[in-house]
This record gives sequence, C-alpha cells and structure tokens, in this order.
Amino acid sequence: MPMITVFGSEGRMGKLLREQAGDSCIGRYDITLPSSKSDCPLPDEVEVIIDFSLPQAWKDLDKLLERTDAALVSGTTGLGDDELKLLDKWSRERPVFYSSNMSRGIFVLGKLLEDAAAMLGDSFDIELIETHHSGKIDSPSGTALLLAEIWQEKCGGENRCGRHNSEGPRKKEMIGIHSVRGGDIVGEHDIHLLGTGERLLLSHTATSRSTFAIGALKAAEWLIGKPPGLYSMTDMMAGKTTE
Repeated sequence: MPMITVFGSEGRMGKLLREQAGDSCIGRYDITLPSSKSDCPLPDEVEVIIDFSLPQAWKDLDKLLERTDAALVSGTTGLGDDELKLLDKWSRERPVFYSSNMSRGIFVLGKLLEDAAAMLGDSFDIELIETHHSGKIDSPSGTALLLAEIWQEKCGGENRCGRHNSEGPRKKEMIGIHSVRGGDIVGEHDIHLLGTGERLLLSHTATSRSTFAIGALKAAEWLIGKPPGLYSMTDMMAGKTTE
C-alpha cells in the first residue's frame, strides 16, 4: 500500500481511511486540527493524498497540493464549477482519481443501467430514489447524479428533483430524482425503470462505509505510477489509463 495523507481526516470517511490504512497513513489534515493548516509541513514520503472533505475545503486542498507532486484520490461530492476547474488543473499536474462513489458495486450498477438504457430507453421511464443518513449535506447524492448522467448519455433527458403541486402528466424526457434523509443509513440507490405493463428495479445498498474506504485505498494503489490525468472508476475497473 502506498504512503498516504488523508485530507478531511476527522470526518466519518477520514477516520475509516486512517483505520484501514494503518501505518501507511503518515499524515492528516482537517479543519478541526490546529496543526493541519494547508501551509504546514507535508511528509516527504507521501505518495497519495486521499480527500474526503467538502467542496468549500478545496481552496485549502489546492494550497496543500502546490507543495507536493503526490497523486490525488478524491471522493468529495457536491462539486460546482469552481471545483471542476480545480480537478482539471490538478489533473494536468499529477494523476488524479475522482469518483463520487468508491464502491465497485455501484460501478456495476452503472454498467447494468447503461445496458438497460440502450435496450429500454425508447419506451421506459426512469425514476431514481436515493436514501442516506440524516447528516448528509448534499442532495441529490453525487451517485444519483452519476446514474442520471449514464441514462442521459444514451437517452437524453433532464433531471427533475422531487415533485410538488399539480404538474400534469409526466414528461417523457424527465429523469426523476428523489432524496430521502434520515437515521444512519449509509447509502441506498434504487433505479425504477417503468414501462407499460412491467417495471424493472435495479438497486444497490451499502451496508458499511468501509466499502468506500477500501475502494479509495484500492484507487490509491492503482494510481501509483500513472501519468498526469483524470482517472475514474471506469479506468480502474477496466485496467486502462488515459492517453
């Protein structure tokens, strides 16, 4: 396992990453740690920085990356245009692995949806329901948006988050996305493909956050030795690199 530093080390995922990495975790940065400002020394041995933070923390992450040529693995969700620009900048300087969900099961779910869209998209409607714990900040989840994007690439359409009042009949091009929040649910994503006289349900349930920590560490190991570029779960699962 490569030598890693965790950015966002005191959050749920940061703590799990440190636990899973053991002695391979040689640094940690978090706003709650007075000694982890972005201008503090970074361990010379660090090979990969793993980020599970918040979009508003990326200015500090950018400062941290300026002082190292280490690779970056990020699972931070809720990105806006500014964060996407930073991803582009970083990936020109170093290998960067980004995924809104580090689960291999979610990757397979996306592949199943891709096949279903190709075969059923002209006659089936799609509705996505994502369920997460009460502490999740962004809505809809990054994974739900990723799944919607997979459908859009094959069938087009526009995202519609939730419904209220009298909206009339459902528009064919609609991709319905619904967010449920409560309790300590790690993550559930249900894809309803609705046709005439039949319905297909594709579903994934994460029962432990360790799944995402293990996935991020696998990505960190896979990223070592790659040239600068932006990599995804598709690249890792296919064993391919970008040109």
